[in-house]
Amino acid sequence: MNSETSGATTIAKHFVECDRSGPLFGPNRIKLGVFGLNLTSAAGITAAQDRHEIDWKQNVRLVQLADRAGFEAAVPVARWRGFEGASNPWGESFETYTWAAGLASVTSRIGIFCTSHVLTVSPVMAAKAMATIDHISGGRAVLNVVAGWFQKELDMFGVGSLDSAQRYAYMAEWMDVLLRLWTQDETFDFDGEHITVKDGYQQPKAIQRPRPPVMNAAMSPVGHAFAARWADVAFVSINSVNVDEVKTKVAEMRKIAADHGRDIQIWAASLVLCEEVEGAAQEEVLRYTEREGDPEASANRIAWGLAGKAPPKARTDTMKAKGNVDGGLALIGTPREIADSICLLSDAGIDGLCLSWFNFEKGLPLFIDKVLPLLEDAGVRQKIEMSKVA
Repeated sequence: MNSETSGATTIAKHFVECDRSGPLFGPNRIKLGVFGLNLTSAAGITAAQDRHEIDWKQNVRLVQLADRAGFEAAVPVARWRGFEGASNPWGESFETYTWAAGLASVTSRIGIFCTSHVLTVSPVMAAKAMATIDHISGGRAVLNVVAGWFQKELDMFGVGSLDSAQRYAYMAEWMDVLLRLWTQDETFDFDGEHITVKDGYQQPKAIQRPRPPVMNAAMSPVGHAFAARWADVAFVSINSVNVDEVKTKVAEMRKIAADHGRDIQIWAASLVLCEEVEGAAQEEVLRYTEREGDPEASANRIAWGLAGKAPPKARTDTMKAKGNVDGGLALIGTPREIADSICLLSDAGIDGLCLSWFNFEKGLPLFIDKVLPLLEDAGVRQKIEMSKVA
Protein backbone atom coordinates (compact mmCIF):
# COMPACT_ATOMS: atom_id res chain seq x y z
CA MET A 1 0.00 0.00 0.00
CA ASN A 2 1.13 3.52 -0.73
CA SER A 3 2.13 4.79 2.71
CA GLU A 4 1.14 8.31 1.79
CA THR A 5 -2.50 7.39 1.26
CA SER A 6 -3.33 4.71 3.80
CA GLY A 7 -6.54 6.51 4.79
CA ALA A 8 -8.45 9.79 4.95
CA THR A 9 -6.34 10.89 7.92
CA THR A 10 -3.14 11.16 5.88
CA ILE A 11 -2.34 13.88 3.38
CA ALA A 12 -0.01 13.28 0.45
CA LYS A 13 3.48 14.73 0.78
CA HIS A 14 3.19 16.32 -2.64
CA PHE A 15 -0.11 18.12 -1.91
CA VAL A 16 -0.18 21.61 -3.44
CA GLU A 17 -2.72 24.38 -2.97
CA CYS A 18 -5.01 25.43 -5.81
CA ASP A 19 -4.86 28.45 -8.10
CA ARG A 20 -6.62 31.29 -6.25
CA SER A 21 -7.02 33.71 -9.13
CA GLY A 22 -10.41 32.39 -10.28
CA PRO A 23 -14.03 33.40 -9.55
CA LEU A 24 -14.24 31.70 -6.15
CA PHE A 25 -11.54 33.93 -4.72
CA GLY A 26 -12.87 37.34 -5.72
CA PRO A 27 -13.57 40.28 -3.38
CA ASN A 28 -17.21 39.58 -2.44
CA ARG A 29 -17.62 38.71 1.23
CA ILE A 30 -20.38 36.25 0.38
CA LYS A 31 -20.05 34.31 -2.87
CA LEU A 32 -23.16 33.07 -4.69
CA GLY A 33 -23.82 30.01 -6.81
CA VAL A 34 -26.77 28.51 -8.65
CA PHE A 35 -27.17 24.95 -7.44
CA GLY A 36 -28.82 21.84 -8.85
CA LEU A 37 -30.51 23.34 -11.90
CA ASN A 38 -29.31 20.33 -13.93
CA LEU A 39 -31.99 18.07 -12.39
CA THR A 40 -35.76 18.03 -12.02
CA SER A 41 -37.37 19.40 -8.87
CA ALA A 42 -34.02 20.82 -7.83
CA ALA A 43 -34.77 22.49 -4.51
CA GLY A 44 -36.94 19.80 -2.99
CA ILE A 45 -39.53 17.10 -3.44
CA THR A 46 -42.69 18.35 -5.05
CA ALA A 47 -45.15 17.33 -7.74
CA ALA A 48 -46.18 20.92 -8.48
CA GLN A 49 -46.74 21.65 -12.16
CA ASP A 50 -44.46 24.70 -12.01
CA ARG A 51 -41.54 22.90 -10.36
CA HIS A 52 -38.15 23.09 -12.05
CA GLU A 53 -37.94 20.86 -15.12
CA ILE A 54 -34.74 20.57 -17.10
CA ASP A 55 -34.09 21.72 -20.63
CA TRP A 56 -30.62 22.38 -22.03
CA LYS A 57 -31.42 25.78 -23.55
CA GLN A 58 -33.08 26.79 -20.29
CA ASN A 59 -30.01 25.70 -18.27
CA VAL A 60 -27.80 27.78 -20.58
CA ARG A 61 -30.09 30.80 -20.24
CA LEU A 62 -30.19 30.58 -16.43
CA VAL A 63 -26.44 30.12 -15.98
CA GLN A 64 -25.75 32.99 -18.38
CA LEU A 65 -28.12 35.14 -16.31
CA ALA A 66 -26.19 34.26 -13.15
CA ASP A 67 -22.94 34.93 -15.02
CA ARG A 68 -24.06 38.43 -16.01
CA ALA A 69 -25.19 39.13 -12.45
CA GLY A 70 -21.73 38.30 -11.07
CA PHE A 71 -22.46 34.96 -9.43
CA GLU A 72 -19.28 33.03 -8.70
CA ALA A 73 -20.49 29.47 -9.25
CA ALA A 74 -22.76 27.16 -11.22
CA VAL A 75 -22.87 23.85 -9.31
CA PRO A 76 -24.68 20.75 -10.60
CA VAL A 77 -25.91 17.79 -8.58
CA ALA A 78 -24.70 14.37 -9.75
CA ARG A 79 -27.72 12.07 -9.86
CA TRP A 80 -28.44 8.87 -11.76
CA ARG A 81 -32.02 8.20 -10.65
CA GLY A 82 -34.79 9.83 -8.64
CA PHE A 83 -36.96 9.12 -5.62
CA GLU A 84 -39.77 7.54 -7.64
CA GLY A 85 -43.29 8.16 -6.31
CA ALA A 86 -45.83 9.90 -8.53
CA SER A 87 -43.45 12.58 -9.82
CA ASN A 88 -39.99 10.96 -9.49
CA PRO A 89 -38.18 14.12 -8.29
CA TRP A 90 -34.51 14.22 -9.34
CA GLY A 91 -35.34 11.47 -11.82
CA GLU A 92 -34.11 13.41 -14.84
CA SER A 93 -30.68 15.02 -14.79
CA PHE A 94 -27.87 16.14 -17.05
CA GLU A 95 -24.54 14.35 -16.51
CA THR A 96 -22.20 16.83 -14.88
CA TYR A 97 -18.90 16.54 -16.80
CA THR A 98 -20.59 17.12 -20.17
CA TRP A 99 -22.89 19.72 -18.58
CA ALA A 100 -19.87 21.66 -17.33
CA ALA A 101 -18.07 21.44 -20.67
CA GLY A 102 -21.09 22.78 -22.50
CA LEU A 103 -21.61 25.69 -20.13
CA ALA A 104 -17.90 26.50 -20.05
CA SER A 105 -18.13 27.41 -23.73
CA VAL A 106 -21.05 29.86 -23.37
CA THR A 107 -20.13 31.78 -20.20
CA SER A 108 -17.43 34.30 -19.46
CA ARG A 109 -16.62 34.68 -15.75
CA ILE A 110 -18.68 32.36 -13.52
CA GLY A 111 -16.96 29.31 -12.01
CA ILE A 112 -18.22 26.16 -13.74
CA PHE A 113 -18.38 23.14 -11.44
CA CYS A 114 -18.51 19.45 -12.19
CA THR A 115 -19.83 17.22 -9.41
CA SER A 116 -18.26 13.77 -9.45
CA HIS A 117 -19.06 10.61 -7.49
CA VAL A 118 -15.56 9.25 -6.94
CA LEU A 119 -16.78 5.64 -6.79
CA THR A 120 -18.17 5.85 -10.33
CA VAL A 121 -15.37 7.67 -12.19
CA SER A 122 -11.66 6.86 -12.51
CA PRO A 123 -9.40 9.67 -11.24
CA VAL A 124 -7.49 9.33 -14.52
CA MET A 125 -10.66 10.14 -16.44
CA ALA A 126 -11.59 12.94 -14.02
CA ALA A 127 -8.17 14.59 -14.30
CA LYS A 128 -8.32 14.63 -18.10
CA ALA A 129 -11.93 15.78 -18.29
CA MET A 130 -11.46 18.60 -15.79
CA ALA A 131 -8.28 19.83 -17.49
CA THR A 132 -10.22 19.91 -20.76
CA ILE A 133 -13.11 21.83 -19.17
CA ASP A 134 -10.60 24.27 -17.69
CA HIS A 135 -9.25 24.99 -21.16
CA ILE A 136 -12.77 25.39 -22.59
CA SER A 137 -13.67 27.85 -19.83
CA GLY A 138 -10.42 29.80 -19.93
CA GLY A 139 -9.51 28.78 -16.38
CA ARG A 140 -12.85 28.64 -14.51
CA ALA A 141 -13.33 24.91 -13.85
CA VAL A 142 -13.96 23.61 -10.31
CA LEU A 143 -14.40 19.98 -9.22
CA ASN A 144 -16.91 19.05 -6.52
CA VAL A 145 -16.04 15.57 -5.23
CA VAL A 146 -18.63 13.46 -3.40
CA ALA A 147 -18.51 9.94 -1.98
CA GLY A 148 -22.09 9.09 -2.97
CA TRP A 149 -24.87 8.11 -0.59
CA PHE A 150 -27.74 6.79 -2.71
CA GLN A 151 -27.26 3.01 -2.70
CA LYS A 152 -29.66 2.45 -5.61
CA GLU A 153 -27.33 4.56 -7.74
CA LEU A 154 -24.16 2.89 -6.53
CA ASP A 155 -25.69 -0.51 -7.28
CA MET A 156 -26.11 0.56 -10.91
CA PHE A 157 -22.33 0.85 -11.15
CA GLY A 158 -21.62 -2.38 -9.31
CA VAL A 159 -19.28 -0.68 -6.86
CA GLY A 160 -20.59 -2.55 -3.83
CA SER A 161 -21.17 -1.21 -0.36
CA LEU A 162 -18.47 0.58 1.59
CA ASP A 163 -18.88 1.92 5.10
CA SER A 164 -18.10 5.56 5.85
CA ALA A 165 -14.45 4.98 6.76
CA GLN A 166 -13.87 2.88 3.63
CA ARG A 167 -15.50 5.47 1.37
CA TYR A 168 -13.27 8.22 2.69
CA ALA A 169 -10.18 6.04 2.47
CA TYR A 170 -11.08 5.40 -1.17
CA MET A 171 -11.62 9.14 -1.70
CA ALA A 172 -8.21 9.97 -0.21
CA GLU A 173 -6.51 7.65 -2.70
CA TRP A 174 -8.66 9.04 -5.53
CA MET A 175 -7.68 12.61 -4.62
CA ASP A 176 -4.01 11.70 -4.33
CA VAL A 177 -4.00 10.27 -7.84
CA LEU A 178 -6.02 13.20 -9.22
CA LEU A 179 -3.71 15.85 -7.79
CA ARG A 180 -0.60 14.06 -9.00
CA LEU A 181 -2.02 13.84 -12.50
CA TRP A 182 -2.88 17.54 -12.37
CA THR A 183 0.45 18.76 -11.04
CA GLN A 184 3.23 16.29 -11.95
CA ASP A 185 4.90 16.18 -15.35
CA GLU A 186 6.72 12.91 -14.67
CA THR A 187 4.78 9.65 -14.82
CA PHE A 188 4.12 7.65 -11.65
CA ASP A 189 2.81 4.35 -10.31
CA PHE A 190 0.21 4.24 -7.55
CA ASP A 191 -0.55 1.09 -5.59
CA GLY A 192 -3.21 1.76 -2.98
CA GLU A 193 -5.68 -0.37 -1.08
CA HIS A 194 -8.49 0.67 -3.44
CA ILE A 195 -6.90 2.23 -6.52
CA THR A 196 -4.01 1.14 -8.73
CA VAL A 197 -2.48 3.26 -11.50
CA LYS A 198 0.42 2.19 -13.71
CA ASP A 199 2.55 4.85 -15.37
CA GLY A 200 0.08 7.63 -14.62
CA TYR A 201 0.20 10.53 -17.07
CA GLN A 202 -2.00 13.56 -17.87
CA GLN A 203 -1.40 16.32 -20.44
CA PRO A 204 -2.16 19.07 -21.12
CA LYS A 205 -2.35 20.45 -17.61
CA ALA A 206 -5.19 22.77 -16.67
CA ILE A 207 -4.91 26.51 -17.26
CA GLN A 208 -5.27 27.07 -13.53
CA ARG A 209 -1.84 26.38 -12.04
CA PRO A 210 -0.81 24.49 -10.11
CA ARG A 211 -4.35 23.03 -10.19
CA PRO A 212 -8.08 23.90 -10.23
CA PRO A 213 -9.99 24.25 -6.94
CA VAL A 214 -11.85 21.36 -5.33
CA MET A 215 -15.07 21.43 -3.30
CA ASN A 216 -16.26 18.68 -0.98
CA ALA A 217 -19.45 18.31 1.03
CA ALA A 218 -18.55 17.92 4.71
CA MET A 219 -21.59 16.53 6.55
CA SER A 220 -19.99 14.32 9.23
CA PRO A 221 -16.84 14.30 11.40
CA VAL A 222 -15.00 12.05 8.94
CA GLY A 223 -16.27 14.28 6.12
CA HIS A 224 -15.01 17.37 7.90
CA ALA A 225 -11.58 15.80 8.27
CA PHE A 226 -11.49 14.86 4.60
CA ALA A 227 -12.58 18.31 3.37
CA ALA A 228 -10.07 20.05 5.61
CA ARG A 229 -7.21 18.01 4.13
CA TRP A 230 -8.20 17.73 0.48
CA ALA A 231 -10.69 20.44 -0.48
CA ASP A 232 -10.38 24.17 -1.00
CA VAL A 233 -14.09 24.72 -0.33
CA ALA A 234 -15.93 22.78 2.38
CA PHE A 235 -19.65 22.47 1.71
CA VAL A 236 -21.32 22.24 5.14
CA SER A 237 -24.90 21.70 6.28
CA ILE A 238 -26.62 24.41 8.31
CA ASN A 239 -30.25 24.24 9.41
CA SER A 240 -31.01 27.77 10.60
CA VAL A 241 -29.79 31.35 10.59
CA ASN A 242 -28.61 31.07 14.17
CA VAL A 243 -25.44 33.16 14.20
CA ASP A 244 -23.91 31.49 17.25
CA GLU A 245 -24.52 27.97 15.90
CA VAL A 246 -23.17 28.88 12.47
CA LYS A 247 -20.11 30.59 13.98
CA THR A 248 -19.38 27.47 16.02
CA LYS A 249 -19.64 25.16 12.99
CA VAL A 250 -17.49 27.47 10.87
CA ALA A 251 -14.87 27.85 13.62
CA GLU A 252 -14.66 24.07 14.09
CA MET A 253 -14.16 23.54 10.35
CA ARG A 254 -11.53 26.26 10.09
CA LYS A 255 -9.63 24.84 13.07
CA ILE A 256 -9.46 21.38 11.49
CA ALA A 257 -8.06 22.96 8.34
CA ALA A 258 -5.65 25.20 10.26
CA ASP A 259 -4.28 22.18 12.13
CA HIS A 260 -3.07 21.00 8.73
CA GLY A 261 -1.72 24.39 7.70
CA ARG A 262 -4.65 25.11 5.40
CA ASP A 263 -7.08 28.00 4.90
CA ILE A 264 -10.32 26.91 3.20
CA GLN A 265 -13.63 28.48 2.30
CA ILE A 266 -16.89 27.41 3.98
CA TRP A 267 -20.01 27.27 1.81
CA ALA A 268 -23.57 26.10 2.45
CA ALA A 269 -26.63 25.25 0.37
CA SER A 270 -29.93 27.05 0.56
CA LEU A 271 -33.41 26.88 -0.88
CA VAL A 272 -34.64 30.39 -1.70
CA LEU A 273 -38.31 31.21 -1.89
CA CYS A 274 -38.82 34.95 -2.17
CA GLU A 275 -42.09 36.85 -2.53
CA GLU A 276 -42.50 40.59 -2.29
CA VAL A 277 -45.72 40.36 -0.24
CA GLU A 278 -45.14 39.41 3.39
CA GLY A 279 -46.31 35.88 4.19
CA ALA A 280 -46.68 34.87 0.53
CA ALA A 281 -43.40 32.92 0.47
CA GLN A 282 -44.46 30.76 3.41
CA GLU A 283 -47.70 29.94 1.60
CA GLU A 284 -45.76 28.95 -1.50
CA VAL A 285 -43.62 26.53 0.52
CA LEU A 286 -46.76 24.86 1.84
CA ARG A 287 -48.11 24.61 -1.68
CA TYR A 288 -44.96 23.02 -3.06
CA THR A 289 -44.29 20.61 -0.20
CA GLU A 290 -47.75 19.77 1.17
CA ARG A 291 -50.70 20.67 -1.05
CA GLU A 292 -48.79 19.68 -4.21
CA GLY A 293 -46.18 17.44 -2.62
CA ASP A 294 -45.29 13.84 -3.41
CA PRO A 295 -45.64 11.87 -0.14
CA GLU A 296 -44.29 8.61 -1.58
CA ALA A 297 -41.16 10.23 -3.02
CA SER A 298 -40.70 12.17 0.22
CA ALA A 299 -40.90 8.98 2.27
CA ASN A 300 -38.42 7.30 -0.08
CA ARG A 301 -35.97 10.18 0.31
CA ILE A 302 -35.99 9.75 4.07
CA ALA A 303 -36.01 5.94 4.11
CA TRP A 304 -33.23 5.43 1.56
CA GLY A 305 -30.96 7.81 3.43
CA LEU A 306 -27.19 7.53 3.38
CA ALA A 307 -25.93 4.57 1.32
CA GLY A 308 -29.08 2.63 2.12
CA LYS A 309 -29.13 3.55 5.81
CA ALA A 310 -31.86 5.77 7.23
CA PRO A 311 -30.58 9.16 8.43
CA PRO A 312 -30.45 9.98 12.16
CA LYS A 313 -33.78 10.94 13.74
CA ALA A 314 -32.68 14.56 14.20
CA ARG A 315 -31.99 14.82 10.46
CA THR A 316 -35.31 13.13 9.64
CA ASP A 317 -37.21 15.52 11.91
CA THR A 318 -35.52 18.49 10.26
CA MET A 319 -36.37 17.22 6.78
CA LYS A 320 -40.02 16.70 7.75
CA ALA A 321 -40.22 20.13 9.38
CA LYS A 322 -38.90 21.75 6.21
CA GLY A 323 -41.31 19.85 4.00
CA ASN A 324 -38.47 17.55 2.93
CA VAL A 325 -36.69 20.43 1.24
CA ASP A 326 -33.35 19.22 -0.15
CA GLY A 327 -31.88 22.63 -0.93
CA GLY A 328 -30.31 22.92 2.53
CA LEU A 329 -31.08 25.95 4.69
CA ALA A 330 -34.47 27.43 3.77
CA LEU A 331 -34.35 31.19 3.10
CA ILE A 332 -38.02 32.05 2.89
CA GLY A 333 -39.58 35.50 2.98
CA THR A 334 -39.46 38.97 1.46
CA PRO A 335 -36.37 40.31 -0.34
CA ARG A 336 -35.38 42.25 2.79
CA GLU A 337 -35.78 39.22 5.06
CA ILE A 338 -33.70 37.05 2.77
CA ALA A 339 -30.99 39.69 2.33
CA ASP A 340 -30.79 40.19 6.10
CA SER A 341 -30.41 36.44 6.63
CA ILE A 342 -27.63 36.21 4.06
CA CYS A 343 -25.81 39.11 5.74
CA LEU A 344 -26.07 37.31 9.09
CA LEU A 345 -24.61 34.17 7.54
CA SER A 346 -21.75 36.23 6.13
CA ASP A 347 -21.12 37.79 9.53
CA ALA A 348 -21.07 34.27 11.01
CA GLY A 349 -18.24 33.29 8.65
CA ILE A 350 -19.99 31.64 5.69
CA ASP A 351 -18.02 32.43 2.53
CA GLY A 352 -20.54 31.30 -0.07
CA LEU A 353 -24.06 30.03 -0.70
CA CYS A 354 -25.25 27.60 -3.35
CA LEU A 355 -28.83 28.66 -4.08
CA SER A 356 -31.72 26.58 -5.40
CA TRP A 357 -35.33 27.41 -6.25
CA PHE A 358 -38.46 25.34 -6.74
CA ASN A 359 -38.89 27.40 -9.90
CA PHE A 360 -35.56 28.77 -11.18
CA GLU A 361 -37.08 30.74 -14.02
CA LYS A 362 -39.17 32.78 -11.60
CA GLY A 363 -36.90 32.74 -8.59
CA LEU A 364 -33.47 33.57 -10.01
CA PRO A 365 -34.50 36.78 -11.84
CA LEU A 366 -36.44 37.93 -8.78
CA PHE A 367 -33.40 37.31 -6.56
CA ILE A 368 -31.16 39.26 -8.93
CA ASP A 369 -33.60 42.15 -9.21
CA LYS A 370 -34.70 42.45 -5.58
CA VAL A 371 -32.25 40.71 -3.23
CA LEU A 372 -28.89 41.30 -4.91
CA PRO A 373 -29.11 45.13 -4.69
CA LEU A 374 -29.79 44.83 -0.95
CA LEU A 375 -26.68 42.67 -0.54
CA GLU A 376 -24.68 45.26 -2.47
CA ASP A 377 -26.05 48.08 -0.30
CA ALA A 378 -25.08 46.07 2.80
CA GLY A 379 -21.50 45.73 1.54
CA VAL A 380 -21.36 41.94 1.35
CA ARG A 381 -21.43 42.05 -2.46
CA GLN A 382 -19.84 44.54 -4.82
CA LYS A 383 -22.04 46.34 -7.32
CA ILE A 384 -21.64 44.94 -10.80
CA GLU A 385 -22.74 46.06 -14.23
CA MET A 386 -24.96 43.42 -15.78
CA SER A 387 -23.08 42.53 -18.96
CA LYS A 388 -23.70 40.34 -21.96
CA VAL A 389 -22.03 36.95 -22.28
CA ALA A 390 -21.46 34.73 -25.27
